[in-house]
Amino acid sequence: MKKEEISFLNQLVQTLNEAIFKLEEYYEQKEYENFLNTKKFIFHLQKKISEYVE
Repeated sequence: MKKEEISFLNQLVQTLNEAIFKLEEYYEQKEYENFLNTKKFIFHLQKKISEYVE
């Protein structure tokens, strides 16, 4: 893997970690619409990471 690819993958993982933190926050605050949107975003990121690693 090239340095640029590793950097991009690292950015995706950092974004995923931030989204997980927000997901927990939205759940605790009972902001269910934001929770669902963030959950969808997390699934999208996971898919992108999987595709990129393959």
